[in-house]
Amino acid sequence: MTEQIITLEATEQAVALFGSFDENIRMVEREFSVSIVSRGSDLKIMGEAENVDKAKRALN
Repeated sequence: MTEQIITLEATEQAVALFGSFDENIRMVEREFSVSIVSRGSDLKIMGEAENVDKAKRALN
């Protein structure tokens, strides 16, 4: 299992990224078979290396 961290620069960026009731993040998790955890201004993406890379590119 691989982990990568994305640091969000602004609160507005996080709000837009997560969407209503975190629906956008859940969609990314399902689409790329990863788990995403929010810790302050960081998002930790966990899963198989290829899937984590794809999810990170989608979120960026």
